[in-house]
Parts: sequence; structure tokens; C-alpha cells
Amino acid sequence: MILFLASLLSIGLTAQTSWVRVNQLGYLPEDIKVAVLVSTEQVAPDFTLCDAITGNPVYKGQGKIANATYWGMESAYRLDFSSVGIEGSYYVEAAGVRSPQFMIATNVYEGSADFLLHYMRQQRCGYNPYLDTLCHQDDGYIVDHPTRTGEKIDVRGGWHDATDYLQYLPTSANATYQMMFAYNQAKDKSIFKDEYDTNGRPGSNGIPDILDEIRWGLEWILKMNPAPKEMYNQIADDRDHAGFRLPNRDKVDYGWGPGTGRPVYFVTGERQGLPRPDGGAFLNRTTGVASTAGKFASAFALGAEIFKDIDPAFSQRMQEKVEDAYFFGTERPGNTQTACLKEPYFYEEDNYVDDLELAAATLYSLSKEENWRIEADYWGQLEPITPWMELGRARHYQFYPFINLGHYLLACSDNKEISEKYVHFMRQGLQSIRDRAGDEPFMNGVPYVWCSNNLITAAITQANLYQEVTGDNTFAQMEAALRDWLFGCNPWGTSMIVGYPQGAVSPTRPHASYLIVNGDLTYGGLIDGPLARETHASQHWINLPPVDPLAPFQNGPAVYHNDVEDYATNEPTMDGTAALTYYLSMMEQRGRDQAEVMTLKKLAP
Repeated sequence: MILFLASLLSIGLTAQTSWVRVNQLGYLPEDIKVAVLVSTEQVAPDFTLCDAITGNPVYKGQGKIANATYWGMESAYRLDFSSVGIEGSYYVEAAGVRSPQFMIATNVYEGSADFLLHYMRQQRCGYNPYLDTLCHQDDGYIVDHPTRTGEKIDVRGGWHDATDYLQYLPTSANATYQMMFAYNQAKDKSIFKDEYDTNGRPGSNGIPDILDEIRWGLEWILKMNPAPKEMYNQIADDRDHAGFRLPNRDKVDYGWGPGTGRPVYFVTGERQGLPRPDGGAFLNRTTGVASTAGKFASAFALGAEIFKDIDPAFSQRMQEKVEDAYFFGTERPGNTQTACLKEPYFYEEDNYVDDLELAAATLYSLSKEENWRIEADYWGQLEPITPWMELGRARHYQFYPFINLGHYLLACSDNKEISEKYVHFMRQGLQSIRDRAGDEPFMNGVPYVWCSNNLITAAITQANLYQEVTGDNTFAQMEAALRDWLFGCNPWGTSMIVGYPQGAVSPTRPHASYLIVNGDLTYGGLIDGPLARETHASQHWINLPPVDPLAPFQNGPAVYHNDVEDYATNEPTMDGTAALTYYLSMMEQRGRDQAEVMTLKKLAP
């Protein structure tokens, strides 16, 4: 009987043969607007854009043919309706099917960056405002220190990395910097609202919520660098992977009793991995301290600048640590990777020159001191292109952060030679992505590694920053396509942000304890995203149901499952979410700018 019902369900799921994918959030009036038609049959390229209220046709066109076989389809077309700029509600009709309804309006991105902060607050450690309770109050006990191993250190705070409760300096420092970059770049700071207090609880405190979140991160980062050359890279390890549970009920025993304290890994600059009970050990491939030290330095540098007028004493605490952190990195160049114990899975960061470049470039951008430009340029030339962009491949977090914002800061230099050099580096990275995309229907040349959505975010951020610096729109089509991918213009037709936009198709069963234990969604969280089929097949402990609702779309290079079991494609991550705050706030600003222009045109005689 069960097999019979499964068979009927499968027949129902596969009855549809054509789909029109759109950005479910909508399109700004003056922006590129493209839908994608895919079909398991041979269909015509004709399409119609219709007013969703009246059903009347607004625009008719023919799609541009794309490589359908890439995703195991018979037909694929890119349906361009960019010329339509009248605000309203629409849908696209093609091959006998309709797309989801969407808006063309200047306000479609309003509040989008702030929506991401719901997830950041939910991930807070120490005090968790979502649960209104404390967690991990005994953190932690130092490990791998030459003289202080076993000592207690207060490192409460920060964010849980994902559904697990591990905390990593690399991802947290990057998340904090990305949110600071978003705030710093915003022309209109009112984009960021004030609806929550310092502790993340509802209620205004006179400070934009993104600054509250940034400060939460910076306070923890300060704790992880209590003294010069004393840095900590990680709290807990993969013993944490002990089933779904709420953070305040975390009873994992790391050797000090159930739920009574977690290991805090000292940055040694050498390979790390605690001995297992069987006497073995999984060692990472750490070669130095610079990747972590550079992240400390860049976070402190920008943090000190942002808070210099808001809280001078707090700013001074960070200012005093910047150079110590930076030069510690230059003394011991190399990468610090995260540590594991149960399984050989860890963040395999191999590069570090980008971290030192970003720290020096941030100091140069803020001070205009020539010595920092020279330092930044030295490191920047050693890695002209972010490796994953050039190579089209990467191990898990091998090249991190996924975008080198130091290149952008140097591209903004008043020194023409420096500016042109780093503009060229940025263009090379983008061109590599575009070349790989070829005639792929969704114009996606990003490799489908674990957390591919984080790479999508990096790509659209770099494309946007490149166009800002140069005025060159060479990559505008690709940027729009990858942006639309995150909101549903992808093979699976789903937004990649939990619960956003409201009423759209988005992850309803993310890999999250909040869902399993409380039935709550991780609103605002950017999920990992599609993963290469071969890589996904090699992952352990993914037990999916026999009938896949998304089966028609799993015949391309990558797979995605809206299933709580699929930690490899459907788990939100804190750093990926934070990294998207810049791009969405920029799109909100763009919408406001377009609204202002449209208003002026209406007022003109």
C-alpha cells in the first residue's frame, strides 16, 4: 500500500513538464528582468508578461535559447522583459504554464537586509533573545596552550555557527566585518532600522539593529584575543554533533561534565586535533597564524572606526589591538584551520594573504597612510584572483572569505596604478565565473561546493562593487541572474532564504533544531544551497525519503532538497547570512534612488 501511494505521488509530481522561474521578491523598475523557462519537452520560446490583476498581456517576446541539457531538460530559454518598468504585479506565461506572481516596484527590497538579522539574533550564544534564556555559560576550558591548558577562560557570547553550536573565529570575524562593511557603505543609514535593543529583544534603543549585532560580534572577538599573540580560534568541536537540541539544553560532555564547559582552541600555528578515545587523532593542516590574525586585525580596524563616535572607549579597546594582531600575522605567516575530533571534517582554509591584505587595506582606506597601502599591495599581489573564482573548485571553506574585499578597497585608491591593478584583479575573477557559466540557463558559473550560496553572495557582491568602481556593466547580466537565483530563479524554484520573501516558495524544512524541537523556522537564514551530485552522494548521515518532490530538477550538476535531513544543502549558516547584508542593503538603496528619479520625472513640467 505504501509503495502504491508513493507511486501515485510520484506520478502527480512529474505530471508537469514545464516551469517558469522568476525572482519571487521582484524586480526594480530600471533593473535587468529575466525569467527562465525550463521544460522536459520541446517547447516554443514565446512568452507573455501579464498584469496579475487583470490578466491582460503587457509584453510579448521570444526567449533566448540556453543549454537545456545542463539541467537534464529538453528546452530552456531566458525570457527578458527588462524594458517593462511600470510598477505593478505580474506573472510570466510560457509553454502553457504561469510563473509565480511577482512585483516590479522600487520598494521590493525594503527591509530585506534587516530581515536577515532575525537569523543572526536567533544564533546568539551566551544570551539568546529568541529563547530569552542563557546558554553555554561555562565556556570554556583552554586546550593546546603550552602553559595554560585546562584553565577556565570567559569566552561567552558570539554566535552559533549553524545548527551545530560550534563557534569559529574565522566565520564570526568575517560575519562581523561583512555587516560592518554593509553599514559603512550605506549612503542612507536609515536603511537599517532600530526595532530591537542591544540584547536582541524587541524595542528601540536608539542604535540601528545591525550595529547591535555587529557589537555583539566584536565583544566576543575581543574575548578571543585577550592579550597580544594570545588568540583563540574555536569553541567546541565535532563532539557537538549529538542530535537536535536547543542551545540552553546542550549537555554534551567534553570532559568536564555534561554541559559544564567546552574546549577553547588556542591558536598554535601548528597542526591541531585532540586525541580520540581510541588513541588516534584527525589533524588539520594548519601552517601558521596569519589567516586568523588577519581577521582579528581587520575586524578591530573597521570596528574601531565605526564606534569611534558612538562609544569612544569601546573603539579604543579595538584600536589598541589592531597592529598587534596584524604584525603577529606577518611574523607567523600561514593558515589556521579549525579542529575536529570524531570525523575528518573541518574548515579547510588554505589561504591567508587575503586576510592580511584586507587588514592592511582597511587601515589604508581609513588612514590614507602610504605604509598601509604598501603592505596591502604586497599581500594583494600574492593572490590576484580569489582561487575558487579562478579554479571553479574548492574543498570545504578552502578559500575563505569567499570574497576579497581588500581588492575593492585598493581599487578605490587615489593612486591610479594601484586602482587599475585591483580593478583588473576583480574583473579577472568575475570573468572566470562568467566564462564557466557559458550558455547555462541561469548564467551560473559558481562551483557547486558545500555552501555554494555563500559563493553566489560573494560573486554578486564583487560584481556590484566592480561596477561601482568602474562604471563598467559587463557583468550586470550575470549579477542579476545570480541575484535572482537566490530568490527562486533556479531549477528548484525556491528562495534560498528561510521565510523570505513572505508567501513565496522558500525552505520550509531547514536542517535546524528550532524546527525539530519547537516547530519554529530559522527566519532570515541563508541556506547552504545546491551541492554537486557526486559530493552530495558521498556525505554521511543524510537519510532522505524515497520520493523526492524535486526529482525533475535533480538531473543537472547539483542537487538540492528541502528536507531537514539534508544538512549539506538545506542548513542555514551564520556567516553566509551576514555576508548578504551588504548586497541587499545596496539593492534597497538602489530602489530608493530609482524612486527619487521617478518622482522627479513626474514633477518635471
